[in-house]
Amino acid sequence: MKKLSRRTLLRGAGGAALALPFLEAMLGPRRSVAQTGAVPKRVIFWFTSCGPVPETWWPTGGETDFALPMAMQPLEPFRDRILIPDGVQMTTAIERSGGRNGHDVGTGHAMVCRPLQEGPSGFGEFGHLWDGSAGGISIDQHIADAVGEDTRFKSLEYGVRAQGIRQAVPSRISYRAAFEPVIPMHGPAAAFDRVFGPLTGDAAAQARQARRRELVLGAVQGELGRLRPRLGSDDRRRVDAHVAALDDITSRLDGFDGAVCNVPERGDTTNVPEWGRLHLDMMARAMACDLTRVASIQWANGQSGMRHEWLGQSDAHHSLSHRGDSDTDARNQVSAIDRWYMEQFAYLLGALDSVEAGDGQTLLDHTTVVWVNEQTKGIGNVHRFTRMPYVIAGGGGGYWRTGRKVDVEGRSHSDMFVNVMHAMGMSDTSFGDPDFCTGPIDALSA
Repeated sequence: MKKLSRRTLLRGAGGAALALPFLEAMLGPRRSVAQTGAVPKRVIFWFTSCGPVPETWWPTGGETDFALPMAMQPLEPFRDRILIPDGVQMTTAIERSGGRNGHDVGTGHAMVCRPLQEGPSGFGEFGHLWDGSAGGISIDQHIADAVGEDTRFKSLEYGVRAQGIRQAVPSRISYRAAFEPVIPMHGPAAAFDRVFGPLTGDAAAQARQARRRELVLGAVQGELGRLRPRLGSDDRRRVDAHVAALDDITSRLDGFDGAVCNVPERGDTTNVPEWGRLHLDMMARAMACDLTRVASIQWANGQSGMRHEWLGQSDAHHSLSHRGDSDTDARNQVSAIDRWYMEQFAYLLGALDSVEAGDGQTLLDHTTVVWVNEQTKGIGNVHRFTRMPYVIAGGGGGYWRTGRKVDVEGRSHSDMFVNVMHAMGMSDTSFGDPDFCTGPIDALSA
């Protein structure tokens, strides 16, 4: 049997195309994923803002017998697949921030680890850098430069209510370089069209085609029929699961009209939960198709103005975070927000875990998912960058030693990002400002 290219597309009428998941047929005859160790490694970065309520977020207990508190309980089904590094500091934000506003600093350093850079307008109201920037390339884009040449997209960036804020620095987490932010995809239909839609025609025509058709698969059934005899039983099962997942995503997108799909600038949170789930499904499917190996999702902005109305709340997240420690109502509301994001995180882990990787494991086993935040604490009117609330999930192809809560004793987040690079097969020994990076944290890896 002739080897299939990893970029094989099923093409149909009008230029429509459907990407395939990673298949053993792509390795050629007499070779298997298990023999070659060829399952690609992936990484996803997950960003939320304003910090959590520590008492309902941080696990208690020992390294392996930890207990998950209220906000973390949605991760209970994945407790053996998560790693919680306790005591990581955003050291560059503390020692060489480059900014005056806590949300500028936290968001700008979250994935860049270099001092902020001042724009032409200088410092503005509340110390914001109105047209400033993070100080360099972000960790996701640095990894994409190393591993992205073999996929159609070097990286994919998704955003949920992650636009419309005046301050440039809290609006973006991903950078190609200083003053070169990567703008995330917002509307689910546009994201679907870009990643999975037809490969010909302008963007508007693609969107119309995607809405008209039940699924691009309908235009490539003949090609699929010719391909199936070339596949083994395991590959056929993977293709069938892939098609079913795409069909589910598309059918739900068909229920959105244009007004709902367009991302509002601010204030209207209608359909945000479904919007986020669509992004997560598309992200997991893009990873399964090997369309990309690097992705991120940004929930709101740093200094989030999102109102979580579906939780029965009317105040913005940022406003709640600036109430005092003694405000029980605010603490409960922020804890509920933390838990809701944790439920979405668990949903993504489940989506990755539902995809067979071809070696007896799942996509989650070969993926690293890193949750980053911009603040230590989400209540009490403070901006701090010590004991940052990171979560690492997935096996990273066997790199991480999961099922643990590990005290890393004040190591920097740039050190942790060196671990992430090593999990992706890179040999880098430093990331970000070299004055505050001492290399990987050995306690995190297997």
